[in-house]
Amino acid sequence: MLIMGLIVSCTNVKESKEYKELQAQRDSLLMQSAGTQQEAADMMAVISEVEANFAKIREAENYISTQSAKSGEMSQDTKDRVTENFRMIQEILQRNKEQLAELNKKQSSSNKEIASLKNTISRLNNEMNESATRLAELQNQLSLKDEQIAQLSQDVTSLAMEAEQQSATIREQDKTLHTAYYVFGTGNELKDQKILSGGFLQQTRVLKNTFNKDYFLQIDIREVTQIPLYAPKAKLWSTHPEGTYEFVKGSDGNLVFTITDTQRFWSLTKYLIIEVN
Repeated sequence: MLIMGLIVSCTNVKESKEYKELQAQRDSLLMQSAGTQQEAADMMAVISEVEANFAKIREAENYISTQSAKSGEMSQDTKDRVTENFRMIQEILQRNKEQLAELNKKQSSSNKEIASLKNTISRLNNEMNESATRLAELQNQLSLKDEQIAQLSQDVTSLAMEAEQQSATIREQDKTLHTAYYVFGTGNELKDQKILSGGFLQQTRVLKNTFNKDYFLQIDIREVTQIPLYAPKAKLWSTHPEGTYEFVKGSDGNLVFTITDTQRFWSLTKYLIIEVN
């Protein structure tokens, strides 16, 4: 009878309103705890992914920083890799930004158990800001490097142009220094060109200031030392030092004017005038 009474009493307790309320509260706590644990696990998965992304960012930053510190212009392959690393960093930062925004939202509205992740999330937020700052600094460094390279290239180009101008000037000066002019012809031809003057019973002379310079042939005195005259007789009218030239008769009987001392021969004038007949 006692046992039956206890069984009946126990059954009455389980059927009581108070017992059912306690049971409901326990089930609610268990469900809440399970939900909290799942939410915490989800957040930890996101945190792990964000931290892995930051590791990739640091690796890319190190490559960019190393290449930026090197002297000289980057190769095209290196430029392409640096550009690709910048693009990857920007994409990862954007993804981390979105994930951290979601974590911040969950953390601020979560219970005590999830709120314990606050320090981790705060650290990731700080690293996010630092990564963005470093990215801007790296971009600025590369921009300055490009400007320096561009300036260096411009300086080299300017120096090359100056060197070419100087070289051209030197070549022109050298050409002028070694340029001379000669003419030969009959007396009448030279008079017609106002190179010689004079006639019968009048002393013949060279018209230095009025002769037709276009009638003369231009030569490089380093290359031309002999001038065929195509005549058996000739007379030198321009002024040149004695012993620096000679008339040499060829096998055909015609004369060849030969310069034997180039430097001295052209020291008095750069115009050579020969009358032939």
